[in-house]
Amino acid sequence: MFYIRADGNTDIGMGHIMRCLSIAEAAYSITGERPAFLLADADCAPMIADRGFSARVLHTDYREPEAELPMLSALLQRNDVLLVDSYQAQPAYYRALRQSCRVACMEDMGIPYPVDLLINYNLYGPKLREAYTQGNTDAIPSGLLLGVDYMPLRADFQTDIAYTVKDKVTDVMITTGGSDPHFAAGALPERLINSDVGKNVRYHVVIGPFNAFAKELKLKYEACEAVVLHENVKDMKTLMKACDVVITATGSTLYEVSALGVPMICFYFAENQRQGAEELARLTDIINAGCFATHREETVENVSQALLRCIQDKAYRQTLYRQERQLVDGAGAVRIAKAILSLAYEKRI
Repeated sequence: MFYIRADGNTDIGMGHIMRCLSIAEAAYSITGERPAFLLADADCAPMIADRGFSARVLHTDYREPEAELPMLSALLQRNDVLLVDSYQAQPAYYRALRQSCRVACMEDMGIPYPVDLLINYNLYGPKLREAYTQGNTDAIPSGLLLGVDYMPLRADFQTDIAYTVKDKVTDVMITTGGSDPHFAAGALPERLINSDVGKNVRYHVVIGPFNAFAKELKLKYEACEAVVLHENVKDMKTLMKACDVVITATGSTLYEVSALGVPMICFYFAENQRQGAEELARLTDIINAGCFATHREETVENVSQALLRCIQDKAYRQTLYRQERQLVDGAGAVRIAKAILSLAYEKRI
């Protein structure tokens, strides 16, 4: 059995769940068997069910994963494989799990864990190989999958991705991911619509499922003709393709936008997102506007100037289109799924 241990909520957003769903779908396409999700709480269970997968709720605190080990030990069997996607999991947690089954983990920060397979699909992933393979041998993973070849892009973004850069910028998307801990979705449109930058532009603001400021956004912008609010978005690809620029927080959305080639501006909230934003800016001409959490005004101004450049320079947007389309090929979820399944099902692949 293939299990996935991940969570999503207001505090940590939806990135863990979304990328694991992509891997689950890839695994199902390979074996015809559906992986099962293990969750601390029921917040994401409906979303997972909508994608066709079962979810078992452990009724635990996602911040204290070691407390769930007795339940996992009773559930898991030697031939099972478990993918863990959690920033809270520590080496002791993984060592305990490996007593029960084969273990893989998603990792972003360059911290080695004692697992059978460690996956870091980020642009900067290959730079961390030394960090993962040196030091305490008890913590070194047995296998590594590093770099954007392993980016678990959603199936929606693997087909029908044709996109054309238009002559003029008329529609701009603003997304902060599943949550918005610092109300960036409120501050960014406010700055843009009240400046010379955003004249004659519609701002499509995505309200993530765990956005704690959803009510404030509606009060602020529902009567504003320049802002269109989008909640419970089922077809993110179509919305992105309808826009001329995407302003996004760093995360999985970066790679979805890149798959289409929609000109992009990025910013970030937390340290675990910084490396991705910086590497994206190093490899392309995409503007990294900075950390909204610690440099709010500076980040908003950087976004404004980056958008002005996009509006004024079609050639620049065409350059971003070409650069983004070269970043990700869409096969990462299948590559990850095959590697994870091979831990337990090698003869079947």
